Amino acid sequence: MKLLKKNIFLLLSILLFILIILGHSLNKQSSSSKKNEISNFAKQLKIRNDQLAKIQKNLFQNGQDINDLINKDEINFKKIFENKVLVDFNGYNFSNRKIDENLLDGYKFSKFSTNDILFNGNIGAVGTAFIDFYNEDKNIVLATYDGIFAKAIATSPEKFVKIKSNIKQLIKYKEFYLHEHYGIKDILVKKNTLYASYIGEKEDNCFDLKIISANLNEDFLDFSIFYQTKSCVNKKNEHGFWAHQGAGGRMIEIDDTNILFTTGDFRNRPLAQDPNNEFGKIININTDNKNSKIVSIGHRNPQGLYYSKDFDFIISTEHGPKGGDEINLNHKPLAKIKNFGWPISSYGEHYAKHYSKKIMDEAPLKKSHKKYGFEEPIKYFDPSIGISQIVSLSDDDDEFLIGSMGNEIKDQDLGLHYIKLDKSRKKITKHNFIALNERVRDIISSNDKNIIIFFLETTSSIAILEKKIEKN
Repeated sequence: MKLLKKNIFLLLSILLFILIILGHSLNKQSSSSKKNEISNFAKQLKIRNDQLAKIQKNLFQNGQDINDLINKDEINFKKIFENKVLVDFNGYNFSNRKIDENLLDGYKFSKFSTNDILFNGNIGAVGTAFIDFYNEDKNIVLATYDGIFAKAIATSPEKFVKIKSNIKQLIKYKEFYLHEHYGIKDILVKKNTLYASYIGEKEDNCFDLKIISANLNEDFLDFSIFYQTKSCVNKKNEHGFWAHQGAGGRMIEIDDTNILFTTGDFRNRPLAQDPNNEFGKIININTDNKNSKIVSIGHRNPQGLYYSKDFDFIISTEHGPKGGDEINLNHKPLAKIKNFGWPISSYGEHYAKHYSKKIMDEAPLKKSHKKYGFEEPIKYFDPSIGISQIVSLSDDDDEFLIGSMGNEIKDQDLGLHYIKLDKSRKKITKHNFIALNERVRDIISSNDKNIIIFFLETTSSIAILEKKIEKN
């Protein structure tokens, strides 16, 4: 009897041990499965390891390890990733990284970098954002690519404070919140109204360009739709191409009641020459009644825009195809609709070596513009420089700074281009390249042109050029 009890006890002990080992193994497999699940979600949404670390830092302030929470199943990571609730924060912290007194004559250069803006839609970029002045140039407002807004003092951007908004109630399609090219395209402050442009989903697989606006309230931005293109570009269009990185979206004030707005062709090239749609154009929009009219046609992807109120001309920059980035001038722009040639004329080349006859008929890329009745660019870049925003440096609007993105300094990417125009403001008389080793996404200039601020994508930085005060 004693022997039987001993054997039963031994058998139960062995069974209990097996169950403990099995349970530990299953739990380990479950934990491993959860980790793989997280990794898979991260890969699907193109979330990098540094961003996973950022999630842990910001969501788990009590010091718990992310793996402990996985094991306890205390948080639904699938929901977090799918809804893009990645970081809950009060603002962005920038630190002073560099001061250069000799970058540009007469200016002091300061650079402030952050590890907080990690969302981008561009190869070679850590974070993407757009900026503008407000409050008589004393402050700047910033919008990240995925629609988070923040404010800071213009001359001291070490701390950006988050401004809450209703943008997630307006923009609901998931691609906007992924690392793609659908995000914010520009912001503009005019009469204390904040405008933000972006790619919108008009119909299933058909995308337009939208502008939302809100009173620039520092506590909450209550956005509503201000403007949207009348038509949309379908991913499966007759032309056979879709490139949402070619959307344009720049905005600039032209006078008290009008703004200019650029639109790209989404690589549906024939749209740029079609006068009956708004893609591949520069458009004038009345901010009072929201009426619009086309100012110029034949644009591929206009990324930089400046209007001279004193001398009545537009100077714009435009991404070409393989080679052929352009700087264009349009004097007296509201007097007549001008045609800048794309895709009939371009100094660039198609990316592919061979296209069908249909494509080549639609987009022959003839080199001369003037020969075919189009406006010639005042400068083109071959190879392309990844051209971006342009601002004026002088009261005479004859000196400008232009950003470049791209990937190669040897091609004059990753920096600033200085140009000077002649007295008629029709030709470039001087051109210098200033290497920064940074993708220059956005540039703004104060009204007195004493302060120029950049958003640099390569290191997710704010940079300031401040005019030096001459001592008597």
